[in-house]
Amino acid sequence: MNSQKSIYYIVLALFATAVIGSIINSIVNFDVVSTTFTKLGYPVYLIHILGVCQSIGLLMIFTNKSHWSLEWVYAGFFMNYTLGAIAHLAIKDGNGASAVVCIVLLFVTYIQSRKIRNTNNDLAEFGKPKYAKYI
Repeated sequence: MNSQKSIYYIVLALFATAVIGSIINSIVNFDVVSTTFTKLGYPVYLIHILGVCQSIGLLMIFTNKSHWSLEWVYAGFFMNYTLGAIAHLAIKDGNGASAVVCIVLLFVTYIQSRKIRNTNNDLAEFGKPKYAKYI
């Protein structure tokens, strides 16, 4: 159990560092990022929306309050990085390797968090019908 928590926190720290680095890069190098977004065919105002959503997503992962919303946060990050990697591959602007690394870190974080929550019996009954305990 301790090793699972250690792996979870280490990988979560790496993932958070990558996301925070991306947000800071979007602020500091706004002109370069906006040029890249324009090349990818995305509107420039999406940079601000992504920064806010990524910040909220990280905050929700760190607080880990609602399991339902946490699943949506992981899904949002997955879609963000998957579509980013596909967009970079589509216009032949790099290979999207940083997005793939973030996806791998996201998967490890997600799997470890599920293991930790299952061993804590937080999700043991999640998704089961209420009448299942009588069967």
